[in-house]
Amino acid sequence: GAFYAFPNITGTGYSSNDLARKLLDEAGVAVLSGTAFGAHGEGYLRISYAASQDSLREALRRIGGLLG
Repeated sequence: GAFYAFPNITGTGYSSNDLARKLLDEAGVAVLSGTAFGAHGEGYLRISYAASQDSLREALRRIGGLLG
């Protein structure tokens, strides 16, 4: 199994698909659009946190750099 966060990203102004792609293309962070789980997933991303704390910190730093 794995561990996931499903944060609401509506405050970013991006759709789930657009933000997932932007994070991958511009920050090198892979997340899954909430719409992969159906239409009600719009406005959310699925983020796995089954990784080392160092990797998670780096991913959050990159996400913050992109959105900050």
